[in-house]
Amino acid sequence: MPDKVLVVDDEEDFRVILRDVLERAGFEVLLASNGQEGLEALQKTPVSVAIVDWMMPVMDGIALSQWIRRDAHLRYTPLILLTVKSAAEEQLEGFHVGADDYVVKPFRPEDLVARIRNLLRRSAT
Repeated sequence: MPDKVLVVDDEEDFRVILRDVLERAGFEVLLASNGQEGLEALQKTPVSVAIVDWMMPVMDGIALSQWIRRDAHLRYTPLILLTVKSAAEEQLEGFHVGADDYVVKPFRPEDLVARIRNLLRRSAT
């Protein structure tokens, strides 16, 4: 059974491209267009990894990350924060709210796939 990855990003074209890349890499992919949809998806379906964009309407990625880390059922879900924010202070904030990894847009899709596999390998031990 393939690992499930949730992609939460408000840019539809980006979600679709990322879904295609991840499916080709062998993952099952769930999509959400904002943090609230992402939260609802996580409450319904357990995932192996959540990939969350920082800047989104309704509920941003920081708020979603904090919610995930406070939830007893989700707190150990590997979490990758995606963002255009590349300053060291912003990256540190991402890690402080519970991100396991931090990826700055734009990025190479194969790098993201490698990071997902690395998180899955570490979370399996």
